[in-house]
Amino acid sequence: MTPQQLVGVGVRLFAIWLALTSVSYFTLIPETVRAASGGGTTAALAIGGAYLVAAVCLWFFPMVVAHTLIPRTRHENRLSLNTHELARVGASLIGLWLLARSLQTIVWFIFRLFLYTEAGASFSSMAPEAKLDVAVAVFEVLFAVFLIVKSSAFANLLVPETKAKSGAESDL
Repeated sequence: MTPQQLVGVGVRLFAIWLALTSVSYFTLIPETVRAASGGGTTAALAIGGAYLVAAVCLWFFPMVVAHTLIPRTRHENRLSLNTHELARVGASLIGLWLLARSLQTIVWFIFRLFLYTEAGASFSSMAPEAKLDVAVAVFEVLFAVFLIVKSSAFANLLVPETKAKSGAESDL
């Protein structure tokens, strides 16, 4: 694996983070429509759309970024890292980070549930934006658990696992 390929894997992981971040901009639209006269909706859509476009570009062209960041080296300049294992570690780290970040909203909801249980159903008393935040947080928790538990399957999506070649074939 060359240094450029290592950066390419990192760029793809960053693209996943951008795509997940864009979701929050698309879910803020109901709140901005109510709070603003329409200008906030356009801004939220534009920001979310820009994040998604950047994520798609980075996902499909990671090596363009890698060759821009790291000058091209000779083909013999290789790092002794297994690309698939590195992608598994990256997927697990993103899953752990996403789990830690989204658990804040879930804990807030549980706290609110215990705080307002005497007054009636707490979920029905929540504002629509808060319900949407909880739904997004539950999706993020489920996706984070998937990334952590099935990191190998997700790594296959990033970098297909290659089988070890014999000595003469590995130099090709």
